[in-house]
Amino acid sequence: MLKHRINGRLAALSLALAAFSPLLVAQDNSLEQDIDGILSDWNTTASPGAAVAYVANGETVLKKAYGLANLEHRIAWTTDTVSDLGSVSKQFTGFALALLAEQGKLSLDDDIRKHLPDLPDLGATITIKNLFHHTSGLREIYNTLYMVNRKPGDIIFQEDAQTLVQYQTKLQFEPGSQYLYNNTEYMLLADIVESVSGQQFHEWMDENIFTPLNMNDTVIMHRQGQVIPRVATSYVKDSTGIFTQRYDNSTLQGGGGIYSTVEDMTRWIANFSNHRVGTEQTFRTLTESGVLNNGESLDYGLGISVDMIGDVVRWSHGGSSAGYRSTLVYLPEYERGYIFQTSTPSNGVPAAKLTQAFLGDVLQIPDSELTPTPPQSPEAVALENPAIYSGRYLSDELEAFYSVELNDDKLSLFHRWLGEFDMRYIGDDAFQLSGRGGTLTFGRNAQNEVNGFVFDNGRTIGVEFRRLD
Repeated sequence: MLKHRINGRLAALSLALAAFSPLLVAQDNSLEQDIDGILSDWNTTASPGAAVAYVANGETVLKKAYGLANLEHRIAWTTDTVSDLGSVSKQFTGFALALLAEQGKLSLDDDIRKHLPDLPDLGATITIKNLFHHTSGLREIYNTLYMVNRKPGDIIFQEDAQTLVQYQTKLQFEPGSQYLYNNTEYMLLADIVESVSGQQFHEWMDENIFTPLNMNDTVIMHRQGQVIPRVATSYVKDSTGIFTQRYDNSTLQGGGGIYSTVEDMTRWIANFSNHRVGTEQTFRTLTESGVLNNGESLDYGLGISVDMIGDVVRWSHGGSSAGYRSTLVYLPEYERGYIFQTSTPSNGVPAAKLTQAFLGDVLQIPDSELTPTPPQSPEAVALENPAIYSGRYLSDELEAFYSVELNDDKLSLFHRWLGEFDMRYIGDDAFQLSGRGGTLTFGRNAQNEVNGFVFDNGRTIGVEFRRLD
């Protein structure tokens, strides 16, 4: 278990294209040139842009913006352009619960049903720590709803998390027995903040964290279609290479939904060392790594990764929502860190290169991060009798129907609203799905007849479908 030492807002400018130039506050030309090179793909007048800021010893050393925040109106990114932090938001939820625990309002070892009594008893105690450490065994909201009839970009409401849990029939695994990253858990954590405080989550966060830190441009998108001043438009490239808008329709809170600027995030990073809000104990709680039931360390605290690279402790997290991407990295022993935000994934996410540029003098970045190895798919296996799998299947838990169809000796999984997905046999009654990911593993009855399948979809596993015919 890791334990270690924790040692004027700018007005927005809508810049005309002809007047565009990057905003820079820095004297280190060498560092500036390194960052310019890393972010050159964002620094054009035809691309969604980005911003980055670097903090050392509580002071902002460099902040710079590139490219456009809005392609339609040619509005430049600035360091006070607002964008969605995605899962970088999780550490704020962790900080909130750490504060409440320190105030005696709850214990992180509490059964979550103490604070959310309407949740069902699924046969085992799930603690607040289980939610934080992704060890609860609950279904993941996105992957599960994608099984039902949702597609990426469809709206997901905050209340969907509790509804999902209400109809879960059994846990995916015993709480604490394994780690499986999960957004449902953090949505429930936001609900616990509301239960304990008697305030709406976004109001409590603003009153107790954002305002005291002068993070005046930081807001939580708590309702669909909420107007957020100076927000960058979200984009992705389509199959033809053209940028298109990707809407952020979710009202998810706790696991994401915090919109901020690199200006505001420098204040958050500075708080890691100056403790303007919170105490040394708050940060010990925030960054104490979770452990599995077998004693294995997870290298993950309350919504923030906590690991060691060599003998250097690193706090970090990445974020993804619609077209928005973000990265936060901080070295507590050196009181140095940075924040990166962009409104498109189409240029990649340069986290490892930025970490090397800002922190490489004290942190040796692993080769696996600089050049990650793509995952390998299992080899296909010949299938002698595909017809035995065809039929119609139902999940009683999700009230979702799928059909397995056979055409020209090839099997495919079909859903009325989601479409058709090729099935690739990998042996032992298991198939890998192309086009959406995940696997189907078929089961058989006492007569050796196929009678259903289990659908695993990344962060959601073990969803049972029974054969209807």
